[in-house]
Amino acid sequence: MNPRYRALVPYVLILGAAAFLTWNALHFGFTPRGDRPGPDVWPRAILALIVISCVVRIVGVLRRRTLSDPDPLEDVLDPRPERERDAAPPRRYPRLLITGIALTIAYVALLGTLGFFLDTVLYIALLIRTGRYRRWPVIVAVALSGAFVFMFVFMRVVYLSLPIGSPPFSAVSLAMMQLMGIR
Repeated sequence: MNPRYRALVPYVLILGAAAFLTWNALHFGFTPRGDRPGPDVWPRAILALIVISCVVRIVGVLRRRTLSDPDPLEDVLDPRPERERDAAPPRRYPRLLITGIALTIAYVALLGTLGFFLDTVLYIALLIRTGRYRRWPVIVAVALSGAFVFMFVFMRVVYLSLPIGSPPFSAVSLAMMQLMGIR
């Protein structure tokens, strides 16, 4: 098989799967309720983004003059200069990986107790710190703004009900909901 066509295979397969799932999403059976979006909106939006990204990659592969042209995706994934790529194998950090997995399990376990907002703030902050970032003012700002944005998107845009937590932690979630105008 031509190497150029071989490079297209994953994108064409994903495009085909997205087309099939889009056909299914167009046939959801539901009763519309007022001005609220139905259950078909988010799958359609995500599938549209998948289709667009696959088409862009397919066009990019087809427009490459030769296979020796560098793949832009490789440059994004590995920003090191070529001389550094071959110099030494990348270091591995299994303890950081295990810590990240443990943090994710703890996040899910504490979600009902701490509530979405507090639990997400702690999760983001600790995950950033686990990734060896040390500037606490930046970590706190990113964690607070990230949790706020996630809560806003999930509750105001997607209309998803999130856990508020147990008292006294629920007071923080309820205050954040009031700040966003959610009842």
